[in-house]
Amino acid sequence: MQAGAFILSVLLAAAPQDMPPPIEVVPAGPVERQILQWQPGAVTCGDSGDPGASLAATTMVTPYMQTISSQTPPREITLSFDIAADGRAFNIRPTGTQHLRFDTRDIMPSLRASRFASGVVQRGCRVTYTPMLQPLAKADVPTLARFGAIPRHRLDAAGWQQIAPGNCRERPRAAPLLRAYPDRRKLAMREGERSWSYVRYDIDAEGQPVNLATAMSSGDAALDAEVRSAAAQGRYAGGPRTGCGLLWWTPPAIIAAPPIPAGSDKDGNTACEIPDRWAREPVLTYPEFYRQRAIEGWAVVRYDVATWGDIGEIKVLAAEPSSEFGEAAVNVLRRARFKPLANGLTGCVDRVRFTIRDGEGDASPAEDGPAAD
Repeated sequence: MQAGAFILSVLLAAAPQDMPPPIEVVPAGPVERQILQWQPGAVTCGDSGDPGASLAATTMVTPYMQTISSQTPPREITLSFDIAADGRAFNIRPTGTQHLRFDTRDIMPSLRASRFASGVVQRGCRVTYTPMLQPLAKADVPTLARFGAIPRHRLDAAGWQQIAPGNCRERPRAAPLLRAYPDRRKLAMREGERSWSYVRYDIDAEGQPVNLATAMSSGDAALDAEVRSAAAQGRYAGGPRTGCGLLWWTPPAIIAAPPIPAGSDKDGNTACEIPDRWAREPVLTYPEFYRQRAIEGWAVVRYDVATWGDIGEIKVLAAEPSSEFGEAAVNVLRRARFKPLANGLTGCVDRVRFTIRDGEGDASPAEDGPAAD
């Protein structure tokens, strides 16, 4: 028996000849981190179940990679949706009783960020996303680069060493004295997606970056050039060094919400329209994965109000571009409260809009791999 294992046995004093063999229980070791990627399948619309009748996307945005500590992938996810005349998916919903968990929450935003042929409205579309697992420790360099450019993800020293091999991560590290940043005003932004670029460089004895080159990028040549130019203007103490690297990105361009139908909030109880009605005002909490992709949305909700101000019986009447904006609107109202009333209210109807101002979608500062602790 290997070290660290122990034995569980059942003692049957009355019948020792029937004693079962001992059960060996080995303590579980650390679970390897896995990269979870979701692969979209064929898109079909209408009543056709024929795979040959699938609809090709002009741009199919894949969900952001996630990491999970499990050898068992989640189940596949099937979404239903429609396609508007502008080629954008809307009315996006999970089919059946499926529930999206944290590691699946970028699937619907990525579908909204995708594009189909414009000019024709499509109804009753479906697509299935299949999970794929890969050990993070065995990921190739292009996969590591894409992983490190995802919001809230960060490459470790081993990942940076693969992208920019050298001694730049050895301690004591080179200290930045001057750092320039790319001018994002010169750069185009992609709808629903970051553009990103890694620059690799060495530092000479005078602290000046040399041998600059784009190591990996999303393919935006203008961003690559701007990143190299900004990196060249940096100055460092503690050189010379080799294999330094920086990552910069441009945030996504905003994807506007579908129009709210006219009069969608006109069937509510007008008695609910009370000036200065809030004892605790609604606080908008933006659905995080839609914020990362700068996707706007809205919901129309109906609710009742108790005499003491609590809001209940909240029902989503409509939500676009996906059902998740309805869920977010319900959470907004649950945290709000009216001032006490002489009589309760029923059938109140409100719109909840989720909008992003320019620069708010994903405007995090640039990551600095070798210089960050």
